[in-house]
Amino acid sequence: MAWRACEMSPMTKHENKTNKRDPATRIRLVESVLRRWDPVGVQPGRFAPAEEYDSYAPHIVSMVESGCSADALVAHLEHLSVETMGVGSNLRASTKFAAEIIRTLQPNL
Repeated sequence: MAWRACEMSPMTKHENKTNKRDPATRIRLVESVLRRWDPVGVQPGRFAPAEEYDSYAPHIVSMVESGCSADALVAHLEHLSVETMGVGSNLRASTKFAAEIIRTLQPNL
């Protein structure tokens, strides 16, 4: 019996949707958005560890999966920024990135 190497085929749209439902994938997607949100301005991966904001991702995924509103997610990002990290409020950035997180996690994309 001859063995052949398996070729990896590109992900189909259906497989990509399925992968977006995987909890670890969803957390990684949010981590990516949070690295661009960067309320402290440390440029994760450049001037700070790439994982600077990763610890916030699981809770954010949980919030979105539970059906939180965009306003609730904005409030959470603002809370993290002001209360947890001790930097000023940036409502515009929080609103932008909350919307991006919700779009990213929607299973029908």
